[in-house]
Amino acid sequence: MKQFSRKDRIELFIEKETEAIFDEFVEYNKTVGVRTDEIAKKLELTRSNVSKELNSLFRERKVIKITGKPVLYLSVKPLRSHLDKVTKTDYLFNSEEIIALLNQEKTITEKKSVFSTMIGAEGSLRALIEQLTAAILYPPNGLNILLTGSTGVGKTTMVNYLYQYAIEEAILTPQDPLVSFNCADYADNPQLLMSLLFGYEKGAFTGANSQQEGLVKQAENGILFLDEVHRLPPQAQEMLFQVIDNQTYRRLGQVETNSLKKILFVMATTEDISSFLLKTFTRRVPVIVTLPDLEKRYPAEKLDYIHLFLNEEAQRIHSTLFVTKEVIEALLTYKTEGNLGQLKVDIKLACAKAYMKNRKNRLQPLTLNFNDFPESVIKSYFEERKNQDVLTKDLISRLDKMTKFDGTLANSFYFNNEEKNLALPIVSTLASSSTQDTTELTQLYKEAKGFYHQVNTLEELNQSQSITKIVDYSTFLAIQTTLSELQLNLEKNTVLGLILHINTLKEKVFSKKMPKYSKDTSIKENYAQEYQMAILIRKRLNQLLDFYIPEGELTFLTMLLHLSKEKKQNSIGVLALSHGNVASSMCKVVNSFLNTNHAVAIDLPLDEDIDQLYDKVAASIEELDQGRGVLILSDMGSLTLFAKVMQEKMPYQIMSLSPINTPMLLEATRKSLLSTIDLNELATSLKKTFLSFEENFNDSFLEDYQMVESLQQCLLFIDPKKTIAVLDTVLNAILTEKNYVTENESLRIKFIFHCSSMIERILLNDFLPYNSIEEFKQTHEELFRLVKRECEEIQNNFFITIPDTELAYLVEIFDTHFSVNKSF
Repeated sequence: MKQFSRKDRIELFIEKETEAIFDEFVEYNKTVGVRTDEIAKKLELTRSNVSKELNSLFRERKVIKITGKPVLYLSVKPLRSHLDKVTKTDYLFNSEEIIALLNQEKTITEKKSVFSTMIGAEGSLRALIEQLTAAILYPPNGLNILLTGSTGVGKTTMVNYLYQYAIEEAILTPQDPLVSFNCADYADNPQLLMSLLFGYEKGAFTGANSQQEGLVKQAENGILFLDEVHRLPPQAQEMLFQVIDNQTYRRLGQVETNSLKKILFVMATTEDISSFLLKTFTRRVPVIVTLPDLEKRYPAEKLDYIHLFLNEEAQRIHSTLFVTKEVIEALLTYKTEGNLGQLKVDIKLACAKAYMKNRKNRLQPLTLNFNDFPESVIKSYFEERKNQDVLTKDLISRLDKMTKFDGTLANSFYFNNEEKNLALPIVSTLASSSTQDTTELTQLYKEAKGFYHQVNTLEELNQSQSITKIVDYSTFLAIQTTLSELQLNLEKNTVLGLILHINTLKEKVFSKKMPKYSKDTSIKENYAQEYQMAILIRKRLNQLLDFYIPEGELTFLTMLLHLSKEKKQNSIGVLALSHGNVASSMCKVVNSFLNTNHAVAIDLPLDEDIDQLYDKVAASIEELDQGRGVLILSDMGSLTLFAKVMQEKMPYQIMSLSPINTPMLLEATRKSLLSTIDLNELATSLKKTFLSFEENFNDSFLEDYQMVESLQQCLLFIDPKKTIAVLDTVLNAILTEKNYVTENESLRIKFIFHCSSMIERILLNDFLPYNSIEEFKQTHEELFRLVKRECEEIQNNFFITIPDTELAYLVEIFDTHFSVNKSF
């Protein structure tokens, strides 16, 4: 998203202050204006930077400089009607001159431009509006305009604004026409298209029973808007040359030419003009402007459009509309391929759905929920949510939980509220969140760590644009200087986090909203080295910055330095092994959740050669080991034994656990990234949490409620209690048929966990493949037939059909178990 430069922010601030001064005056008897130090304080900039930008604006004739002590400034734009009467070559006034100027026309109030009502007129559209209005004003009859841009960016709306602006500036009268014509409507019939544009003589073609004027004549003295102009055939383009060059035209079938008093062409297209329009045609259109896609405009502008369209719908249905924060966030985040047009349609569809659901109680206000929106919006939101830039997140963080729309436009966000000004982004940090006095070191650690991980999301922003676009340059320079002098070689994310934190702290200092700080002294003792470095950083920054960093900030600085150091330390490797694609699916979920790529998966086919299998796993272990060992989490059956073989044969510290499940992999990956835990502690912790029941089954320690609790962590749809009961019945039937009466809780656990996952996979139509299934069925014919027969109980209870490929894995569990125990 684009952002305002420092110069833009200063110009806008002076303009707003000037408007306020001018609107409230009765009679000026003293010098008025804005001081440099006042601007610096309000916009939280250094005085030297403000002075530099003010001098630049003065040279560009965008501000008035009023001499004296102190020097004052006013914006040119609100005082344009006054300054037009002044013969000065520059905008340098003394106090007497400016008072006389303002009082001379005190009864005249500056009328706001029609563009003041356009969203983005002072933001992303500002430069192009200046270009377009200049084209309208250019003597004697303005300059022809070509608008380009994607579908739905607002080209037709812009034409209507230009027409109203021309009337406002007395270039046109209200009686002068705006004639619109979509060339695509008649692109398949060029003759008809040209007759509509230029008119025709009687007898020019069959059916031409009388003379008829075309749109060119109808638009005389006004504006002719040609939409989809790329559909205009070359012959018609050439006929327009004469109108543009000489203000003359011929009707179809006419020999002599007809004169026009004046006509201004505004054209629009969604296509590449070099591919469809003649070069001789585009050469006659001096002003070509591209309107930006909605995704390339400021987040606040998209929010304004959301509010505008929701208000329009509330007005249309004559009902108050309540919209949750989550809905606004979704609308801000999802990708609008069709730009403003699509955004408006999606909002309209959602309101229609909510209106239909509420049709029996029309007197009650409507509440717009997330599931009222089309599936495409919901899907796009979840896809794009992870790509939210920091400025959009900041805007979302300041939304109300519920917003009311009653058909008015009172809640426009764009530059109506200082807190919504995107030029001053606020990043949530420890300083802003620690308003509650906490003395727990662990809590401080979590808060600092949460901020540290939040900063990771800003890395892309730091790569794509200068950080100085969202923070004060003096803060950036002070931190850069401090780190250089102290010879601190910190990671990029740590530096970025420090810059954003200090920038936010500065805002709080100037707004007198200082945070409360923890009085916990254990940080100084536990992280002595980082604490001493934090003292040096704070001391130097207090010398360089124009505000004071409190001593309480040492807590945050210490924890940030510690976490940066912790991140650099080597981690325990995590390797997931499974048949099918189970391991890769689990790792994808876990890595996405933890914003890392630490968990590595190997999906192993059952028919792969054992030597190839060993080499593949050995290579992964060798790559993963960073000196702190590797934890292998494996699927059931033969992979459990295989993991133990790797543990014995390889010269690395390796531990293995099974059976694997997603919660277990998530916890293993999270803890493996910590520097405070070793491989043995990690494995013990996971065993205690996820596998304690298996180790102690000989002591009858296992109880069903523990298994239910474990299953609840990884099952989404089915009831664990019902599932265990059904699977116990099936397992007992198979064991009884095989005359296998020895109790084995390990087999029970493997069977229940595997079957539970299998049932959910089948419910989601996500079956595991199995190579050479027919060959496997022949070699295990008796056991396969038994398992398939008894699994009918599962099919009947869960209304599913178990494919042979899934049954093969169940057969493998029993076959492996029976082979190891030699009991059949």
